[in-house]
Amino acid sequence: MTYPWFFPERLPSLFHDGPAANDTHLACQVVEQMNRDPLLRHERICVEAQNRVVILEGRVGSAEALARAHGLAWAVPGVHDVNVRVHVV
Repeated sequence: MTYPWFFPERLPSLFHDGPAANDTHLACQVVEQMNRDPLLRHERICVEAQNRVVILEGRVGSAEALARAHGLAWAVPGVHDVNVRVHVV
């Protein structure tokens, strides 16, 4: 005999609301903006967010790319600070 499996009215979210989920959302928005930018699309920049502070790490090919990455990170709503650890090679 088989028994039907009933789901509750509201399924639990994979990402819980809270600071960690907000930081993940901010980092994803920054990455999305960088992927849309032709200058930054192929640069190696790691994006992380902690307590609404975006951390950029990596290497870029020009000072213009560094400035653009910094500006795009600041332009994302909800970002309170940007820490840049990117080096120009």
